[in-house]
Amino acid sequence: MSYAQATNAVASILKIKEAFPVLPNKKILEIHDVAFPKPDNKRRRIQHTTRGPSRKQAIVPTSNNIKDIIMGEANAHIFQINMLLKSIKSTMRAEFICPCPGNVSINTNSVLNTSNLNTIERYLKLINSAGNDEVLTSLAPPI
Repeated sequence: MSYAQATNAVASILKIKEAFPVLPNKKILEIHDVAFPKPDNKRRRIQHTTRGPSRKQAIVPTSNNIKDIIMGEANAHIFQINMLLKSIKSTMRAEFICPCPGNVSINTNSVLNTSNLNTIERYLKLINSAGNDEVLTSLAPPI
């Protein structure tokens, strides 16, 4: 509290005391607190959210045929991706696969790096070569 604020508070208390001379001091302070509430010293936090992909997602542009193949056995694909990541001694793990319009999103527990992206890409191209003529475009980490 600054000197000016303290002076204003004392002046307002004295005005209340002059208006109600028979009231006890405790009641005068209660009236002052109701009439002049203390300013909230909490700093306002900026609330922001980002829209768009997280850096913990690998976004795979696919056609509907490949998306159906991937989503049909999503748990098995997550298991295989995690085994491949474990084999390259990565601490990142794929958590789930989610279909999106025009692509598939593979959500992970940490931010993707290049070697993790290459491993996931190799696995998805292996799925693609197992009977599909469509070509997956390469993965790109979100910006």
